[in-house]
Order: sequence, then C-alpha cells, then structure tokens
Amino acid sequence: MEVYREILPESYLLILADDVPTDTDPEDDALDRALSRAARSGKSSVWVDCSHLHHLPSDAAELLTYYYHKLSKHGMNLVLCHLSDDARQELASLAPSLSVPIVPTLLDAEKYCRQHLLHNTRSDAA
Repeated sequence: MEVYREILPESYLLILADDVPTDTDPEDDALDRALSRAARSGKSSVWVDCSHLHHLPSDAAELLTYYYHKLSKHGMNLVLCHLSDDARQELASLAPSLSVPIVPTLLDAEKYCRQHLLHNTRSDAA
C-alpha cells in the first residue's frame, strides 16, 4: 500500500493507494509510519482517504483499530472516507468491532470532526 500525506490547517490527511508493483517488496509498514506521524502531528483529527484503494491489506484493519483507540485517548479523531464497498466489506470482515467513523467525502470528515470537537468542548465545559 502506498500512503501519501497532506498536512491541513485542522487535520492530517492520509491518502491510501494500492501498491505500485516493485521488484523487491519488503514488509510494508508505510501505514504504521504514517499513522504514527499523524498521531504526533498535534492536529485534532486524522482523515484517511481511501478513494485510490481497491484492496485493504489484512494488517490495515488492525493498525486502524489500534490508532483509532490511541488517538481517541488523546482527544483526536480518526475518520475514514471514500471507502469503496469492497474495502468496507473487507474492513468489516477483518475487524468487525472496529468503530472508526466512515464518511462519504472529505467534506463530511471535516463536518464530523467539527461536530465532535464542539460536543467535546461542551462536555468539558459542563
């Protein structure tokens, strides 16, 4: 899996894409490294864009679950968007208890995170 990143004003965007074939295929830990960087970025949310991903690697579900819980403990959001039906089914079969929010678009990810931030701010003030 290829992982591209974009640092936005309020969030950290990861764009996942299917592997580009290479002669040597070392164990791929690009997603783990990217999520680790995103967790240390100081941003309030991490958006994972799957629009260029047709197949979900088996370890991706485990990594997403791990980082979802890790980020949540620190008050950060992890949101998946543009997930194809096939990738969504793979994710559901690999991690049935995964509760990562899945939204249709990046705009929806932004709306989700703003609402979540507003909700947390109100809860903290009470």
